[in-house]
Amino acid sequence: MIIVNSKHRSIARENILKVLYQQDLNEYKFSEILKTFVEKRQFDKEYFESIILLIEQNDDEILNFIEKNTDLKIQSLIPIDRSILKLSVCEFMYRSDVPKKVILNESINIAKKYSTDESYKFINNILDQLLKCFDKND
Repeated sequence: MIIVNSKHRSIARENILKVLYQQDLNEYKFSEILKTFVEKRQFDKEYFESIILLIEQNDDEILNFIEKNTDLKIQSLIPIDRSILKLSVCEFMYRSDVPKKVILNESINIAKKYSTDESYKFINNILDQLLKCFDKND
């Protein structure tokens, strides 16, 4: 059994968000961003790298899934919320080893920490809506 340090995984998610946000704003390639990315706290580097790779490889599918199953136009969102949704949906779609409730709770906590005062409610509502799509397919 693999033991996951939840604090290190949470910090990894925050770091993924920072990379996604930077990529969204500057349109740099992930490899360029990762060359200069620095985090002094310990985090789950393996998880961090795997999610970045999954997003890089599946970005269009992730964004299409969000738009197909909500009334959102992803480009109309503020960049930080777009990045949170992209991270969350990537985990929902490609990391079946992580409980969906954990992903949802982590996403809400990240939104509370990094986005506007009301964004966590918005993120929660959208992710609840998207989770129903996954529940239909399970």
